[in-house]
Amino acid sequence: MSSWDSPPDYPLSSDIVRRLKSALATGDEDTVQKLICTEVEPVDAVIELANDDWMKEPSAELPTGVLLGLWTLEYQRELTTPLRTVQVLLNHGSRSVWPDAFPKVLRTCAQVPEVIEVLFNSYTQLPVSESWREAIPEEVYQMHKPFYRSLFALAHTPRCLQHLCRCTIRKLFGKESVHLVPQLPLPETLQNYLLLEPEGVLC
Repeated sequence: MSSWDSPPDYPLSSDIVRRLKSALATGDEDTVQKLICTEVEPVDAVIELANDDWMKEPSAELPTGVLLGLWTLEYQRELTTPLRTVQVLLNHGSRSVWPDAFPKVLRTCAQVPEVIEVLFNSYTQLPVSESWREAIPEEVYQMHKPFYRSLFALAHTPRCLQHLCRCTIRKLFGKESVHLVPQLPLPETLQNYLLLEPEGVLC
């Protein structure tokens, strides 16, 4: 069993999490980076910090510290974009945006369809409403037309079997998806699909 099969748990009541939350709340980026880089052992441990307010209200600002110095060894890339942050939260078991808040996601993230794709794909089936079109500025719609056409094409159509299988596997793996999916004897493209890597269109 490798060291990351069962990463250490840092409960909300633990000293490291209390200090980290305090540093995030005050915007103390130096302390956030120091805590993550020097006090989390082993280095591939995962501290799960879900921003419930953002998941309910996508326009709420994430603390800058959330995007600073946080990484997972599985990805070997910094979480410097909303897309990577959303992917990592979902792949570690965070719940998706409330379905009723999805129009707000469209308004807030219309220019970044990859984020919309990842969030949309975190649901087994999310009813698409034609009224969502009003939330997307026309110039943004035109710029990302293939993606938005694929989104609205799902208005009266069930999701494809491949997507439903992905959701079943992700539900079975839960917050361990990020650790278990890479162990599956599947091509890397399918592993990426299971881990919600954007493809540019929805099916």
